[in-house]
Amino acid sequence: MVPGDISVSNLSAALQDVNLLYLDGYSHEMALSVGKQADLMKIPILVDAEPERTKTELGHLLDLSSYIVCSGKFPEKWTSISCIPSALLEILVQYPRARFVIATLGENGCMMLERIEDDSGIDAVDIGNVAESLRLKVHKDDNLPTCVSSKFMRLSGRGHGTIHGRLLIGTAEKIPAPELVDTTGCGDAFIGAVLYGEAYQLVPFLFMILSFAYRKGVRMNKQ
Repeated sequence: MVPGDISVSNLSAALQDVNLLYLDGYSHEMALSVGKQADLMKIPILVDAEPERTKTELGHLLDLSSYIVCSGKFPEKWTSISCIPSALLEILVQYPRARFVIATLGENGCMMLERIEDDSGIDAVDIGNVAESLRLKVHKDDNLPTCVSSKFMRLSGRGHGTIHGRLLIGTAEKIPAPELVDTTGCGDAFIGAVLYGEAYQLVPFLFMILSFAYRKGVRMNKQ
């Protein structure tokens, strides 16, 4: 399907009762057309930042994004910053309309940087130090997933900008290797959890849902 296949009136009608739009950009022109119409209608947009898209194509979608989900490799690839927390901060600086960005970290769980609007003049804290302090709070011997969060504060990274927000780290459930099967689909389950949490306004409980949804693997169906 291309943008010319559907009229603006039909597209508007299709989006009339939509509360949240998910775009992965695989059909870039169509995704951008739908995204622009959703933006005009004040519909929040969640973008799955797939690294397979060109920077220009993905950049157009990220300009419209309210929320961003990406893999652990994407932040460095996009920003050239190797420190994931700093790279996430740089992404939010680049795209000021985005309220949060989440990176999946495989068996290490996930990391989320959430922005809030605040004009306070407090000194910025280095986000790398904040991330390290959160990691120390994680109970490494706990098999069940958990979430640790910083306070809302002004954060700086290795780029030039700062934001007011908080950093969250969600761990993954530790599952014995014999109980693991093919993990294809874990990314879709993760994104589904994000969509569910946002649609039902479950933040700040969103990360606990993500931790349960995005595990180290998928349990084998024992019968």
